[in-house]
Amino acid sequence: MNVLIRALLSRQSSLFTCRRPLTTDKIRRAFRSSLPTDKVRSSIHSSPRNNKQFPFGFINEKNAIFGIIIINGIVFVTWNFSYAHAKSKHGHCLLSFMTKNFMVSWDGVVRHNRIWTLVTSAFSHLDFTHFLINNFVLYSFGPLVLNHIGLPAFIQLFLVSAVGCSLAHICYQGFYDRRPSLPAVGASGVTMGMTVFYSFMRPFDTVLLFFVIPMPVIVGVGAFIAYDLYRALTHRQGNIGSTGHIGGAIAGAMYYVLKIRGRL
Repeated sequence: MNVLIRALLSRQSSLFTCRRPLTTDKIRRAFRSSLPTDKVRSSIHSSPRNNKQFPFGFINEKNAIFGIIIINGIVFVTWNFSYAHAKSKHGHCLLSFMTKNFMVSWDGVVRHNRIWTLVTSAFSHLDFTHFLINNFVLYSFGPLVLNHIGLPAFIQLFLVSAVGCSLAHICYQGFYDRRPSLPAVGASGVTMGMTVFYSFMRPFDTVLLFFVIPMPVIVGVGAFIAYDLYRALTHRQGNIGSTGHIGGAIAGAMYYVLKIRGRL
């Protein structure tokens, strides 16, 4: 059993980074729109792209968000099953498989050519709080973005944000923090990409900071990006992957500027 697997079994190691947009001290629980989903949807003019046929007929705008959440749930359950299986001394094959294929790191991508982890790590969560909060943000903002840009563009945004988050993490660990073996997991890069995209699309919609303080979404998102940037530059990330958040945010902004802005 290698060192990483032992660390995962202990659940107390700093050998992995959770890319969480929302922390346990509730510092990031701002990404909740104060407007009901249906009301916001009705206020957004329909885009002609929403009528495009998606290549996979069983995937549509009604089930896409729930499909992503279900995949996240399956991966989360598999993680927990792999822990239990390893602790019961029945073998570590499943846990080893998960660490190799659902965590992203500089060593994994560059040295071992596990390119797919740039995306698969975005479906991966190691604890229930991390899983719950990321999926809550996805459920809150995903339909608003999806309704406006359509399913094909939404999936592109999802993948671009996931890859942007992962690339930011591995480059930071490989060149700046000098811990190339440190892996990361989580959908927070995707949720950051979506919230930044939404803040560009509707900058003056109101969100509630800590569910209490109303402010324009562009201000709230900008504040959290600045906070993540400070943590990354001062090496104060802890087990929160601030660089991954920044990478997802940059990807979401670039997708809006380069792909969407001229077509809305």
